[in-house]
Amino acid sequence: MARKQRPDSRVEDCVRIDGELYDVRAWAPRHPGGDVLKHFFGRDATGAFAAFHSALARKMLKGMRARNLASFTPEAGFSADVEADFEALRTRAREAGLFESRRGWFYGHAAWTVGLIVASVGLLVWSPSAWPLAALALALGWQQCGWLAHDVLHNSVHAQRRTSELVGTLFGGVVLGFSGDWWKTKHNTHHALPNVRGVDTDIDTTPFLSFSESDLADIGPVTRWLVRAQTVTAIPVLAAARTNWVVASFLWALRAPSVPRRALELTTLALHLGWSFGMLALLPSWGLRIAFFVMAQLLSGLFIGSVFLVGHNARPMVERTDAPGFCELQCATTQNIRAPFGFTWFFGGLEHQIEHHLFPTMPRHNHKRIKNDVRALCEAHGLAYVERSFAEGLVDVARVLARVAGAARGHESSPAHASFQG
Repeated sequence: MARKQRPDSRVEDCVRIDGELYDVRAWAPRHPGGDVLKHFFGRDATGAFAAFHSALARKMLKGMRARNLASFTPEAGFSADVEADFEALRTRAREAGLFESRRGWFYGHAAWTVGLIVASVGLLVWSPSAWPLAALALALGWQQCGWLAHDVLHNSVHAQRRTSELVGTLFGGVVLGFSGDWWKTKHNTHHALPNVRGVDTDIDTTPFLSFSESDLADIGPVTRWLVRAQTVTAIPVLAAARTNWVVASFLWALRAPSVPRRALELTTLALHLGWSFGMLALLPSWGLRIAFFVMAQLLSGLFIGSVFLVGHNARPMVERTDAPGFCELQCATTQNIRAPFGFTWFFGGLEHQIEHHLFPTMPRHNHKRIKNDVRALCEAHGLAYVERSFAEGLVDVARVLARVAGAARGHESSPAHASFQG
């Protein structure tokens, strides 16, 4: 029997990686990183592929080479020179050992993080009147756990990806209450195409908040009314973020069509609810229990969400058709935080947001070692490299919220992010 010949490839089924075309349409539904792959059909994916994938994934590509399709025209805004210099920098960083993890550093930080939660329990046992301090310790513990789960699921702690996924699921689920699969699916897309409207769900905050006037063309009267008030409602919305993420994690683990470890995810999330609600039994009245629970939840949401906002939400929001290559997009849509001395722990490595986005699998303790090289690359190519204090970043975000709220009220407003320069 004659062997069935694979059909010729189409441009819209392919991605380009290192100048080669690969037909990935059949692979896309099984892509472990979620549906981010579909946003690169017909486009160059070299930078995004190199940022997240192992040598094994590169070997798998060989069987997906496109048939009878020589090339396609790069999208507008793609600079081969920028991407080539960036790939050269990545190679030098790998040769210098900057992608190698000091696991002891992370284990020590994990012990300190769990210690915050244990301290919260201890404070409630010692004296119920210490509940505000206990709520603060718990909120900080959850925030720090979020940063650690973020490290693990980015494969920047353990060399084996299966180990990373298992540890991330256990630690993130039991301690933090977040689904690892839910987080990975949305976060991979965020990293590949940050601040790209209609793609990056981390900036899809309507109906409650909007960071771009472009959102206003497609919203109804209720959403427009909420956006008008966002300078007042932003802090409460941000504070509720942790509760929203926990609920979203449960719904994902229950209803998403293909969750690799569904039973384990649901078990870890149930354990999280068990111990976190169990803490309430240490308080003598329902009034104190509610106050403690609400304060811990809201502070944790503020501690996590504010760092993310400063890193991204005052930067350009772009359309997919206007997005440049991987390196330029990361630099354009992220900014670093000048962390006060002794407070880098609070930001969980995201004070080097630019370096983290360029090299998401690089352990955070090595970001400062690549920082000067990244800045030099940006200067050489005229790319944005923005670094602000945390207070300045919060002011920037407040100004964007006010500007978009004014536009929603019908005031004149010129887009502040028409350029990629910061």
